[in-house]
Amino acid sequence: MSTVTLEIPEEFARSFGATAEEAARNARIELALEMYREGKWSTGKAAEFSGLYVGKFMDLLRDRNISLPYTLEMLEQDIRHACRRL
Repeated sequence: MSTVTLEIPEEFARSFGATAEEAARNARIELALEMYREGKWSTGKAAEFSGLYVGKFMDLLRDRNISLPYTLEMLEQDIRHACRRL
């Protein structure tokens, strides 16, 4: 596994948090949210990267009004599941 290091000038880093640790954590969360929003990462992958549990990450998505992807395939699965339960 390789690691990428990103240097953020202090004037920009301050917008992510008061301390270096807080800024790094919040920057990771923002990147995870954006990668999820763009459909590049799944909920699980974005949550793992951000350091949050999936449920907490999903709460953050809701709080930020970032819609969860709901595809036609997911709808069809839900309908099949509902029909089996009738």
